[in-house]
Amino acid sequence: MKRFAIGAAVAAIIAFIAGFTSFGGWAVVSVAKIPDGWVTGKPLQLTWTVRQHAVSPLYGLKPTIQARSGSKVIEGTTWEFNEQGTRGYRGRLTFPNPGEWQVTIYSGFGRSNAVLVPWNVYDSESKIPTFTEAERGRRMFASLGCVSCHVHRDVDIKGQLSDFGPDLSEKKLPAEYLAKFLANPSIKPPTNGKQMPNLQLKGKDIPALIAFINSDRRITAR
Repeated sequence: MKRFAIGAAVAAIIAFIAGFTSFGGWAVVSVAKIPDGWVTGKPLQLTWTVRQHAVSPLYGLKPTIQARSGSKVIEGTTWEFNEQGTRGYRGRLTFPNPGEWQVTIYSGFGRSNAVLVPWNVYDSESKIPTFTEAERGRRMFASLGCVSCHVHRDVDIKGQLSDFGPDLSEKKLPAEYLAKFLANPSIKPPTNGKQMPNLQLKGKDIPALIAFINSDRRITAR
């Protein structure tokens, strides 16, 4: 009986791995710098990369982009680009009316998607507020793909693995160390066999992420 139980467990693990592999594993979708202000009637263009296991760039995918506000859903256009050696994907949406909209990028690679935090869209005559550094970092926590492996109570978006890395809700680290680590995660040895991948963060992205991770509470637009 014991031998049968072990055999069944091994078979279940093999089946799980086979099913996981059939989806090509998982990937992190990282959306580049997003403008603070979204305006009705003005096309919003987003740029992103897709990296399998957050490491290997994936090309030749057929992504789609969608935005939802309540029961209203709009679809955008997407395309792959290769400009002077820089490759990735772009998408464009035009919002028909003001309100809170949530954008989802379906990468075309299994269930690996990017879901942005809800964003206020304004009409062309409204004064658009700017985000604090911490609030911008909160939004980047979702758009850059941090939610793929980490949980944070102020970012209510579930990623593919979400609990692969530590829960960062209560984490606070020295800013100088955190800046070096985000720029080059290999400075920290693997923990329990897990190593944070290098997401190729831009230097200007890191201060906002640090401000968010080390903030005492959620800080919203001003």
